[in-house]
Amino acid sequence: MPVPLLAMESGESESLMSPKQGNPQQVFLPQRKTHRTPRLLMADAYTLGSGKFQAPVAQEKSIYYLAFRRALNDVDPELYAGDDERIVFCGLQRILERLFYEPVSHAEIDETLRFLARFKATSQGLRRYHFDETLWRRVVDEFQGRPPIRIEALPEGSVAYPHEPVIQVSSLVAGMGELAAWFESKIVQVWSTTERATRGRHWFKYLTEMIAEVDPALDREERYFLAATLTHDFGDRGGICAQESEELGMTHLYSFSGSDTLAGAYQAWKNSGEQAGAASSVAALAHRSVQPWLREGDSYRSIYDAADNGDFISMVADCYDYFAAVDNYLLPLALESAAASNGKIVVARPDSGDPLDCVLYVCNLAIAHGLYTEYHGYKYPTTLKCIQGDGMSFAVMKHIFEELKQRRLAPHAWLLFGVGGGLRNHLQRDHLGAKYALCAVGKQDRPVIKLSETPGKSTLPGPFKLRRGESYLRSATTIALAAEAGDNALIEYFNGARVERPFGPGQDDDFGIIRQRIQDGFDAMPPRMPLPEKAYPASELVLRQRKAEEEARRHS
Repeated sequence: MPVPLLAMESGESESLMSPKQGNPQQVFLPQRKTHRTPRLLMADAYTLGSGKFQAPVAQEKSIYYLAFRRALNDVDPELYAGDDERIVFCGLQRILERLFYEPVSHAEIDETLRFLARFKATSQGLRRYHFDETLWRRVVDEFQGRPPIRIEALPEGSVAYPHEPVIQVSSLVAGMGELAAWFESKIVQVWSTTERATRGRHWFKYLTEMIAEVDPALDREERYFLAATLTHDFGDRGGICAQESEELGMTHLYSFSGSDTLAGAYQAWKNSGEQAGAASSVAALAHRSVQPWLREGDSYRSIYDAADNGDFISMVADCYDYFAAVDNYLLPLALESAAASNGKIVVARPDSGDPLDCVLYVCNLAIAHGLYTEYHGYKYPTTLKCIQGDGMSFAVMKHIFEELKQRRLAPHAWLLFGVGGGLRNHLQRDHLGAKYALCAVGKQDRPVIKLSETPGKSTLPGPFKLRRGESYLRSATTIALAAEAGDNALIEYFNGARVERPFGPGQDDDFGIIRQRIQDGFDAMPPRMPLPEKAYPASELVLRQRKAEEEARRHS
């Protein structure tokens, strides 16, 4: 039943009171539909209920790792051209913050018990679904509500390669090994931000190379600045949920600067110390802004007059007839801007029709009316440009840019893309093959493996360190056992056994640091490691250990 926001005082009328009377209105609201899920239930059911029958040695201590197992060239050879295997790892910080920033309470455990009281399906009806209540009561009583596990990972924004352990999760207290597995389903979700960042950076790489080919006089900073402006995030309405707008919307901005997804832009701004420049957008007509005008041209005149000198003005022009609108309304405004030298840039935006035809029409019209300059053999626009935003994919965008380049039209000057669903519709966990795997158990860290008929799905024995450095990359021996030589690139993000300071340095990097790490690391790291005869970039000791475990399993 409706719940009053402000309860009525005794003797008060049930009718809504006018604010003009100086008294608050009584507002009736329905019961909430969104409820905060207890952290214990942020897991798969089979994970939550497995403690009762888990091996004692794994309950004593367990270590897991997460790796991405798919070769990128198998996922999208058009985008990951030249067998480029670099993966941009990011997104763990926000996952861990949601899980552990606030401590788990006894009240959460109580709520979990209430939910699970009749959750298990049996042949005799619904019964209590088991989970280890005692384990979590200890977490609250002994560790102030944060599970005593250590989570290590590559710093956010680092480059990784297939099969490398980018995250390692270890239990720290005897008998609490199951805690290392508890949040598998949430930690694995780092795949989405990682794939979004990886796709974005490979696309960014193509853009910088294209710009360098057209204008080799530009330095690295200039090329990177221009490339960052060429793919604008239109994806807010295409997202699955509000959280996606924040997570993937912010991730887009690690490589690009333009976004209409304000939730993601806001997160980037807050996480960069509220520094300007994390994201930006421009004034733009929507279809709904054009339709109310009796005369279509009045809508374009209205936004043009409202714009400040120097503004980019995005004008969607396909409500009725795109080509007629460009001819009759947008071109005259661009000519007016050129005559007045007011710096206003008219940007035609098609949203239907053949994408290339719509772009070329604007370019040819601008050239025919002298709205261009020439530089190093390429034509550049002045006051009439184009933003193509109609269902773009990376393959279509690349085709259009290459066509402009062939026509000696500087692609980065004439055109940018506004992309909505195309940036996120084809993200899948299977693309990167994210896997959370057990690698060691017991006090002595006894290594364990999983076998598979598919070689890429089998796992490695651990625990691990992940090595960086030219010699390890050149020899494809970056995965090593903890006792082997070399520094460990994995750093601590969380340590729940350290009650007074549970989060480690991995949580400290802000948006700007991560964005710079992506840029510098992608420039410095090789496209791939040589793997002529082995599936894993692992040391000989790791591979020997795996072979020994494989033989033991096959004969057990």
